[in-house]
Amino acid sequence: MRDLEETLRDAVHDLADDAPHAFDLAGAARTQGRRIRRRRHAAAGAFALVLLSGVAVPYAWLRQVPPTPVVQPTPVEPSPTVTAGRSATQLPNFSIKEPYRLPGDAVVTMITIPSTVVVDGAETSGPNTYLSLDRDVAGYRKLPFDRSLAAMSPDSDVLAISPDGERFAAEVSRNQIGVLDAEGRRLDTLNVDAYSRVGGDPVWSPDGSRLLVPTEDGFAVYETGTGKLREFQDPDIEPRCSDLCSFSWLPNGREFAVPREDLSEPRGEDIPDRIESVAVYSADTGARVRIIPMKGVPVGNQAWLPDGGSVLIREEQGIRVVDAVTGVPRGKRMAGPKAIYLSDGRILGYGSSFAQIYAADGTLLEEFRMPAQFAAGMTVEVARD
Repeated sequence: MRDLEETLRDAVHDLADDAPHAFDLAGAARTQGRRIRRRRHAAAGAFALVLLSGVAVPYAWLRQVPPTPVVQPTPVEPSPTVTAGRSATQLPNFSIKEPYRLPGDAVVTMITIPSTVVVDGAETSGPNTYLSLDRDVAGYRKLPFDRSLAAMSPDSDVLAISPDGERFAAEVSRNQIGVLDAEGRRLDTLNVDAYSRVGGDPVWSPDGSRLLVPTEDGFAVYETGTGKLREFQDPDIEPRCSDLCSFSWLPNGREFAVPREDLSEPRGEDIPDRIESVAVYSADTGARVRIIPMKGVPVGNQAWLPDGGSVLIREEQGIRVVDAVTGVPRGKRMAGPKAIYLSDGRILGYGSSFAQIYAADGTLLEEFRMPAQFAAGMTVEVARD
């Protein structure tokens, strides 16, 4: 436990020394997405997860976290909206010994601490440290795996965590998705033609019974109960998906949404992709069941109101509530880069440095500063408790 606390503290100090200024989320995602596409099409890079050995000293390596962590490319945290006459409340310090709860009955489920290393004189991203919530012991554990420097692509390091926090998924080698438990054991290996793009990572269903995997030809759905993997082809998905190509499950756990780029708009490295709509697919049949006209990308599974009536989407200038059927905006823009619906219908917007509570129409209600341990560059995942 002490080693984990030292790791987090040391990483914060390193990140603070090299903390970047906030910049445009969409621009960063756009540049990153196109770079990933070029690398993918050139067949450069592969992905790997390496299980760390040494059960007798499971945390000893943590003291060797490289000194200059890299900032994760997506999502980039913008500066929160400053409200005249309103002061942000400082949240208490983080401790690995208990679940870290945020206002609105939300809890931090995972923290990703990045790093960089020097190879052949060049700086590149190194192993990440993952701290995940262990609900059984009511505290945080260091996951016993990281990304292998020798075989990884620096453009994607997403470790998908199941809703119960006990299973994880990531691309362990080229076109192989590994399903692992919290002890690092490989539960299953999915051989699929996976593609890598900003946001285009495996996504667990709301109840954890399914894993959605975007592929070059469409998508695959893995059933955790039976181990069955079903692949569906739709050649319209990959070319129409935006730079921030984020799949998300709807609350019913049977359907998921994929953003669609407006191909009538000009395209270019310095021109943001314009979203025309979101396509909803059935995970049971693989069929596209409807199109929702909206101008942004849903920001995750918990961006959908549980009753299905509205959804939080990421636009060029922030996050907005829209009608989940018509796509019509329902409120004001909010800060990001992430947001979830709380159990009472309010909205929590958050990043590694701030959290904000909004009313259902996007009106800002309260502002908070995250603890200093959550330095810029770390990725914080949050869920309804």
